[in-house]
Amino acid sequence: MTAPTIQEMGNAAQEIVWRVMGKGSDKSGYGDWLLKDRPTHDYHIARAIRHLATAQMQLHKSSPCPDNNGETSVDHLERALVRSLFVLAQIKKEVPRL
Repeated sequence: MTAPTIQEMGNAAQEIVWRVMGKGSDKSGYGDWLLKDRPTHDYHIARAIRHLATAQMQLHKSSPCPDNNGETSVDHLERALVRSLFVLAQIKKEVPRL
């Protein structure tokens, strides 16, 4: 097996963002994460960490996969990536850290 190219990794990240953000959320509308829904760096970082921890527990078989929300370890890893991107976007747009 050879390592994926940078282009392949970029394409995969783009597909993940489209898929995760395209589904949206029952709790908020598109773009609410930037300023409205707890616009703090720490909130999104904590959510990313929680998604990573859940994915790890599912991969180690110490937590049900899928979970109660029907999310698998892959779903949680994808959500962690998007949450990390939320923080980067907030920093680049100079959203004040609350």
